Amino acid sequence: MKMKKRISSVLLTAAISMSTLGIPVNAMSDGTEGNRPWMNTQLSAEERTELLLDEMKMEQKIQQIATSRFNENDTGKTVVINNPYKATEYRNGEFAPQGTLPGCEFQDTGRQIRGIEELGIPTIRMTNSGTGVMGGSCGNNPEATGLPSTPGLAASFDRDLNYEAGRILGEEARAFAHHVLLGPSMNLIRHPYGGRAFEYFSEDPYLTGAMATEQVKGIQEQGVQAQLKHLAGNEQETERNTMGGEIPSKAMNELYMLPFEMTVKDADPASVMCSYPMVNSTFACESPELLQEALRDNWGFDGWVMSDRRAVHDTVGAIKAGMNVELDWAPQNYTLEKIQEALDSGLVTEDDIDNLLRPRYIKMIEIGQMDHPYDKFLPEIVDPMANGASARKMAEEGSVLLKNDNGFLPLNGEPKSIALIGVEWFAGMAKLPEHSLKANNTNVVTPYTVTPQEGLENVIKELGYDTKVTYNDGRDPKAAAMLAAESDVVLLMVGDNPAESRDRETLGFPAIDLDPTAKGVDLVEQEPLIDAVLEANAEKTAVILKTSGTVLMPWLDKVPAVLEAWNPGMEDGNAVANLLYGKVNPSGKLPMTFGATEREAAFATEAQFPGTRKDTGNAGGPGAYGDGSDQLITQYTEGLEMGNRWYEANDVKPLFPFGYGLSYTTFKYDDLNVKVGRGSGPENGGQGVSSIDVSFTVTNTGDVAGAEAAQVYLTLPDEAGEPFKRLVNFEKVDLEPGDSQQVTMRIDQADSNHPFSYFIPAEPDNLANWADGEWATADGKYRVHVGGSSADTPLEKSITVNFKKPTAEKAEEQKREEAKKAEEQKREEAKKAEEQKREEAKIAKEQKREEAKKAKEQKREEAKIAKEQKREEAKKAKEQKHEEAKKAKEQKREEAKKAEEQKHEAAKKAEEQKRENWWNFSNWFTKLFTNFQ
Repeated sequence: MKMKKRISSVLLTAAISMSTLGIPVNAMSDGTEGNRPWMNTQLSAEERTELLLDEMKMEQKIQQIATSRFNENDTGKTVVINNPYKATEYRNGEFAPQGTLPGCEFQDTGRQIRGIEELGIPTIRMTNSGTGVMGGSCGNNPEATGLPSTPGLAASFDRDLNYEAGRILGEEARAFAHHVLLGPSMNLIRHPYGGRAFEYFSEDPYLTGAMATEQVKGIQEQGVQAQLKHLAGNEQETERNTMGGEIPSKAMNELYMLPFEMTVKDADPASVMCSYPMVNSTFACESPELLQEALRDNWGFDGWVMSDRRAVHDTVGAIKAGMNVELDWAPQNYTLEKIQEALDSGLVTEDDIDNLLRPRYIKMIEIGQMDHPYDKFLPEIVDPMANGASARKMAEEGSVLLKNDNGFLPLNGEPKSIALIGVEWFAGMAKLPEHSLKANNTNVVTPYTVTPQEGLENVIKELGYDTKVTYNDGRDPKAAAMLAAESDVVLLMVGDNPAESRDRETLGFPAIDLDPTAKGVDLVEQEPLIDAVLEANAEKTAVILKTSGTVLMPWLDKVPAVLEAWNPGMEDGNAVANLLYGKVNPSGKLPMTFGATEREAAFATEAQFPGTRKDTGNAGGPGAYGDGSDQLITQYTEGLEMGNRWYEANDVKPLFPFGYGLSYTTFKYDDLNVKVGRGSGPENGGQGVSSIDVSFTVTNTGDVAGAEAAQVYLTLPDEAGEPFKRLVNFEKVDLEPGDSQQVTMRIDQADSNHPFSYFIPAEPDNLANWADGEWATADGKYRVHVGGSSADTPLEKSITVNFKKPTAEKAEEQKREEAKKAEEQKREEAKKAEEQKREEAKIAKEQKREEAKKAKEQKREEAKIAKEQKREEAKKAKEQKHEEAKKAKEQKREEAKKAEEQKHEAAKKAEEQKRENWWNFSNWFTKLFTNFQ
């Protein structure tokens, strides 16, 4: 589904931003680029992309779909700019020089796609976000706003606050010269052991999808591409690179895919990251069911897909599935060479490669990144103080008051001494070491961090109280207990330390290493600390949790108050102190269920988490590609009964239910009214229903102002086979004491979360075919539930609805259907025209290639003939030379023979002359002798 008005909004925002920054909008190319017609901004993004693809050489196309490490020596330059942010450390320990943007023109950690300067394609820089923007591949981490962890943002049940979080992330990513923000992370918190739970919103698909949608809107309206991650099945960190998930089709579609579907349809994200795990027998980044059938065909996604780092196991499979780019600076299975081999063997075609490039270039053009490369820092677009105030509000509104017996909180001026106890990570500096591993569990470099003690002292001073705060770091539980015993109030701050690439080992409070570089030599045990402090002064102790999610609380009955603050971010101290002293009334609601034991719900068995080993033919074990062990397979045997649904379906009471959260005031719900759209009343079996409007009144019945996150749930008719509530909407209401407000929420059949529907698999027992099936809308009795949590819905009403159209409306519906078909036909014709145009361009391109090929062959033939002619001439010359040599030799022989004959004749004549002379002498002598006688 293309969302043109969203694109228009992004383009408008980009234009305004360019104008603000002194970049004239009319300076954009109008096609006068000459030999680069794809830079003509008067053409559509699609037209420009086709022109660009036609121009590109195959080696350029391959380079654009496979990231690879390159460095300063490859490019010969490092961009020097004015860096207004303080220098920090490189990831490799070298110091980043002031005044440069190191690494922004060369690949450092793999989060870049190298540009092609001669074609006008800029290098695309990407960075992680989570709870704040980091430096990405640009080497150093500039200062950025430290937001609360993602569960804390979800716990606000406030769409506007999540939009604001996205706005800050997008704004600061843009300020730090990045094009793509790798987030939000939106896998579900299936179980509390997940190492990346601090990055995920919720156990609930609707809450996750609603909050992610707002964040994506906020990010992309700053001219930065958002990237949803990780699609799909990335609910654990244990052997995440090689493990496989066996996920039933209904659970896959109704739970784990639903947040992604909602966000794709409602926010039009530019990109999606495919995950590491094998999903129902196929690795996610090679799954056509995931990337093509579900994502593109069913949801209408028109962006591009990037792999998680080293998530590709099969080159051809990834290309054919529609994985557009692999994220990796040192790939093994998606290399330039392997892609070329696939092309040479015919397993992959140039059209396949073009299909991978096309959506990314279109998105770059639509957002403005092709025409205005982000090549410098823009500190002027960031307001650190305003962003800090927003971060504080998020931390305040997301904190959840879990227990408050006898009004222990808020504190007032009576206590003269407060013991602030807890390890430095949670209660002291709230950051360890400097600028790293903050209480928000990311490496964001913040401009400041307010410590818990600073925050308390700020509020105490502001309120004019005479209270002393004494801090103890918990290294010596006995000393901490002594301080607790002699104090009027004890604030005990404890937490967990989740991290990417590993899952939690316990739901208790782990030992915290105060110096991560020392490899565990400086551990502070939190469990003995909790026991010692509560033994000394439990009745005066408020426990402040700074966790990523569920923790066990065997001491819960001993303490009067518990506040879940999550990982509050850089405004930690101010936000928590404001809540403890009542400057802000807690209004957060739990985005996940807090269970009571180590093993229950979707994590009851080893098969469910972390999984058991099976011989699947795939390498399992740790590492990017495993160690040869059998593959770890996690079975989602709980199906739809995950999170609060399991507790309701199995009638098990959790420690704290989903959606739960107390306030310093009280609220009353009444006057429930359910009105159906397009039909008669629900009580008499109304027909033609397309939506229902749920109206009710919320009243603040307490003495202080407060905010209540009102929640609406539905239970489907029996035919769906889902005997538990599903969250379908929520709204946060601010009320002064005694005030009431009527709240109306529309639940529409066309909503992206399929509120009235359930998924019917084509083959329920064939997990490999999980994507085939259909959404069915149930007719019959629905039950509407309204209240302050999934377990507290004082307003409930059953309605009978029929989604079949009544006879009276058929004509109108038919008219609409015909208009729809006409519109679709028009689109189809336009599509065919575009395809024909593309085909003609393709034919022209092929013809051009054929002519070039023929010219090349002709040139080769002429060269061959010339070569043969040259060889023939050389041969003749050689033969002529040989013949001349032969003749010379014959002549020489003849001359020698004649000379010999002449010599012989001369000798013969000489002999004859000699004989004749002898004869003459003999005759003379005879005559002489005769005469003498």
